[in-house]
Amino acid sequence: MKFKLLAEGIEKLEGGTYSIEKILEVIQNITGWAIRVGIALAGLSLVIGFVWYTVVDVDQKARVKQRIIQTLLGIMGIILAVSLVNIIIDLF
Repeated sequence: MKFKLLAEGIEKLEGGTYSIEKILEVIQNITGWAIRVGIALAGLSLVIGFVWYTVVDVDQKARVKQRIIQTLLGIMGIILAVSLVNIIIDLF
């Protein structure tokens, strides 16, 4: 359904009859989709990281722990960026 909305938005842009509301709606749909995919991939990465943390030897545990922390920071960055986009769109 969201891809249909995106296609409708693009058709209106190509035809020259578009509105700002439609463009903002398409951007919100894309950001919503991006946050769901990003969080799902980050969650998968965390699961792999925790499994890896349990099976590596002691010398590599610090490196794996650092990778898990970076993944968590990446998740927070995704959420923050998409939230800011949605806040800016809501201002219009």
